[in-house]
Amino acid sequence: MTIKIGNTRLKVFNCLVFLLVIILIIYLVATIFFMLPNFNSEYKYEINKSNYNIKVNTKFKHAWFNCHVKEIYDVTASDELIKHKLLADLKDEGFKIKGKYLYRKYTYSGLCRDDIKTYKKEHNSVIFNLNDKDSITLNYKEEYNDPYVTLKVNEKNSKNINVNSDFNSNKIGTYIVSYNANISKYYTEKLYRKIKIVDTEKPEITLNDSYVVVEYGKNYVEPGYKATDNYDGDITKKVVVKNTVNNKKSGLYKVTYSVRDSSGNKFSVIRNVEVKEKSSEVNKEQSNIEVKDGITYVNGILLVNKTYGLPKDYDPKVNKEAKKALESMQADAKVLGLKIPLVSGYRSYITQENLYNKYVKKDGEEEANTYSAKPGHSEHQTGLAFDVGSVERSFANTDEAKWLEENAHLYGFIVRYPKDKTDITGYIYEPWHIRYLGKDNAKKVYESGLTLEEYLGIQ
Repeated sequence: MTIKIGNTRLKVFNCLVFLLVIILIIYLVATIFFMLPNFNSEYKYEINKSNYNIKVNTKFKHAWFNCHVKEIYDVTASDELIKHKLLADLKDEGFKIKGKYLYRKYTYSGLCRDDIKTYKKEHNSVIFNLNDKDSITLNYKEEYNDPYVTLKVNEKNSKNINVNSDFNSNKIGTYIVSYNANISKYYTEKLYRKIKIVDTEKPEITLNDSYVVVEYGKNYVEPGYKATDNYDGDITKKVVVKNTVNNKKSGLYKVTYSVRDSSGNKFSVIRNVEVKEKSSEVNKEQSNIEVKDGITYVNGILLVNKTYGLPKDYDPKVNKEAKKALESMQADAKVLGLKIPLVSGYRSYITQENLYNKYVKKDGEEEANTYSAKPGHSEHQTGLAFDVGSVERSFANTDEAKWLEENAHLYGFIVRYPKDKTDITGYIYEPWHIRYLGKDNAKKVYESGLTLEEYLGIQ
């Protein structure tokens, strides 16, 4: 069979081929001049989270009934660790780095116009937030309960979340918990929480003996010590020892031990070392009482109690040597973590008179006499006595009171009104009231186990 076109005769088969070619040319022209320009689109938006931000530029392009999508991410983060983790996760999802941007390409089958609507809906219908803080600090071995996250898609709660973490509460360091909400095949929203494990506990140093006596001229032999830490374990080798002992000069010396753990926590402790006099014999003297200008001295020690008083005009102010010794004692106590602040120091005759009268008015004279001195009979008027720590009865049960009782003599002080000695001193137990005698006299009184009255052999 043949047909005639103009003066040309073609077979039917040739005619069909000709028609197909014409249709193809028309389709290609339409695609170039009509379809492609109408299916090119761009969509910009931002993903804002508590610790990172992504500016997204998404380009859609239609070609041959397929929608080609290109996502370009500009990523910023408040923390480098978070940013590093975010970039790693995006690379796992197919993103590649180009300059300072990340990009990803993928293809949908269908018209871009429909795919843009789906894309916008997916990226605008998600509420994904961290519960509680985005950065949490925990102490070593502290229990951790994850606050988790809140996820809503199209206003409906969702649990389509994957959680990834390398968290280890038994190891100091910084960890990242990742929460990934799977919204669709090509869209996973992310949240990150940083958890920092720290060690704030101080190490400890145990001394085999806190007080050592060395004979004059003999070498000081270290009794030994051990340092331990809750995280590092045995850190004895890290201890720094500062030794000031001079065995050719009698007196009290300090050996300081300091250690720092791997987290920077520092601890120090002091060992007191006494270098004895050349002759260790102590001369016992009879009580020698002298009164000078109305002031009583027994064996050279100024004495004030209920029997022996001071003149009304006696006004020496604070004794400088006693004050310096107090400050030294307070400094050493602070190194040990103890607080012994000055509560009351020098008092004039008038000040004591006002104070005593106040107590009499409050509790009556008989009871006031058990804890307050009459004017002219207060050690505070000498400038050699201090109330430290606290004047509350509960102070007796503190570490500070126990330390004072055992160590005050090393600085020249005695606890003037000891426990169970009211019948001798006339005053209740006052662990806070210390009296300066000088190191030699204070040591002798302390080692005797007696009150000052008993030691001096007077009432």
